[in-house]
Amino acid sequence: MNTIIKITKVHILLFVLLIMGMTFSCTEKETPEIKAPKITEIDPEHSFPGEEVLIIGENFRTTLADNKVSFNGKEAEVLKTNGNELLVVVPENATSGDVTVTANNLTSEPYSYVVDIPMIPTITKIDPNSGNIGDTVVITGTDFSTVPEENIVSFNGGKAIVIESTETTIKTTVPNDASTGDVTVTRDGTSNGVLFTVTTAIESLTVTIEDDNDDVEEGESNGYMALTSSDLELCEYDTWAGDGTNAQGYQTVGIRFNNISIPKSATILSATIQFTTDATGAEPIQMEIYCENVGNAGPYTEDAYNLTGRPKTSSKAVWDIPEWENVGDAGDAQKTVDLAAIVQEIINRNDWATGNSINFILVPTKTSPTQDGHGGREAEAGPGDDAATLTITYQQ
Repeated sequence: MNTIIKITKVHILLFVLLIMGMTFSCTEKETPEIKAPKITEIDPEHSFPGEEVLIIGENFRTTLADNKVSFNGKEAEVLKTNGNELLVVVPENATSGDVTVTANNLTSEPYSYVVDIPMIPTITKIDPNSGNIGDTVVITGTDFSTVPEENIVSFNGGKAIVIESTETTIKTTVPNDASTGDVTVTRDGTSNGVLFTVTTAIESLTVTIEDDNDDVEEGESNGYMALTSSDLELCEYDTWAGDGTNAQGYQTVGIRFNNISIPKSATILSATIQFTTDATGAEPIQMEIYCENVGNAGPYTEDAYNLTGRPKTSSKAVWDIPEWENVGDAGDAQKTVDLAAIVQEIINRNDWATGNSINFILVPTKTSPTQDGHGGREAEAGPGDDAATLTITYQQ
């Protein structure tokens, strides 16, 4: 028996609606549009080859290898990415021009960028090519800065002060820490080295207190001289009566170093006194340091005001003493500021001779703590391993 299928208008309508529904469903699942990368900013606005820069924008890839960055045709190394930022290294051979980012086979619009040309000086001549510390020399070459402080001049590692400069010349002096070796000039990069010979050697002398009577304290109120104290009180208010009449107050400290074997013609490059902490302290204190203005300082006596009654140099150094944290410390905090100018004034005297003695006078200033504070510093007195030590660097 044959079955007859009767197709009605209703069947046809249902079929058409089914086809339309399938078509609508397929349209809903289309792949989203992939957009090209876009650069909105590069930070910094200009740089040297080899420096890192941050490219800011849109549509970057989150996988490093999927981002290709070009600086005017030279591919850059990509270090980091988060989709909106790329950290890259400017290629060594990059030049100013267009920067582009390529991702998903799509390339951004070009972004104009300036790649700086590094200024690397060249030295052709040093005149003279040998000399002493402090001598003036002229360096000839190319690509120097006309701003003196932008030229970093090194004498075998010793940094020199540039007096004046043009694009082709630099006038400077041989620094205190110079030694025989290459002179270089640095701007964005460092020049070739040219040999300079330091003709006079730098020497160093270290002298330590060796006698009880060579470091003393003098009382402010009555001039009492303490020649054999177990410590040296720096800006500390002392209530000890000394002669039994009244408190000492702030004390001036004297330190006499003997057998200073420096010739009269010497140039003093640096001088410091190293102390060792006997008692800690943190309050802000200050001392002025002089030398006794004689060519050969004599021993201290017990006569009142035997220290402050001596003539002082016109030169002085101001020492703002840092905190002393631990007993026994003997570091930079316990070391005075540079005393070279004071020592030089003594060496330049007509009555100075090698082997003479120098007396340093340390005077507390009125910035020290009040009587209620007591908060100065206490240093070990000599002689012994913890005694004050004088170090002088000089050139003959």
